[in-house]
Amino acid sequence: MRITTRVLTLIATAASAVCAAQISSTTVATNRGTRQTETPHTAEYTITQVQTLANGVTVTQESTEKIAVDAQGRHMNLSTVMRPAGQQSPFTFVHIIDPPNHTSTSRTSQGQRVTVRSIPDPVQKPACATHAIPETRHSDISREKPVIEELGTTTIQGMEAKGTRITTTIPAGAEGNDAPLVITNEIWRAAASNFRDLTLREVTDDPRSGKRTRELKNFAQGDPDPSLFEPPQGYEIVKEDPPQVVCSSGQ
Repeated sequence: MRITTRVLTLIATAASAVCAAQISSTTVATNRGTRQTETPHTAEYTITQVQTLANGVTVTQESTEKIAVDAQGRHMNLSTVMRPAGQQSPFTFVHIIDPPNHTSTSRTSQGQRVTVRSIPDPVQKPACATHAIPETRHSDISREKPVIEELGTTTIQGMEAKGTRITTTIPAGAEGNDAPLVITNEIWRAAASNFRDLTLREVTDDPRSGKRTRELKNFAQGDPDPSLFEPPQGYEIVKEDPPQVVCSSGQ
């Protein structure tokens, strides 16, 4: 079954939200120390990507996202990409981060297989690691300093939100463009201290890829259903070894 590049991009974006480090009010005790986690909750989003082609045709891609965080610090992200009417059924991607057990699991609606990977304990640092020099791209050097604006407060789904707009300009010629490219990213986050990093609305307008809107539609505080963090019955469990830490010759 073929998946378009647009679908994969949306799925990767949703999964990345789960892996982001976030600060909150609940703590989880482990035998190696204490780790901060988010306040338990469940949040559901709708995502719309609209791109206007050179000939004026508009292409719209819709998807949904469900994020669940429990008192143990586990994160579940379920992203469903809707397909045009009459085509294939929706494509679903599920990604779970389990810090207490140091595992990351993922599965899709294609096949009955769950991939389990080990993740390092953030409390412990590897004995050594390769010190790579980051690659410098011409476009990074050419970009102007982003302009950051505070947008004040508003109410989204009954929650007070604080907004910020970041405007980035790519000068002409930096990426083969014959005129400056202006990219805006507007983010509204919960103002409450125990949900400070919870995104309620995000709108990204990029002339290269179109306009993407991600907005909270449902929210519930408290421990989610534990079954959200378990693989469905009958699924094959495939374990993968963690990546090897490669030490430089000088260590």
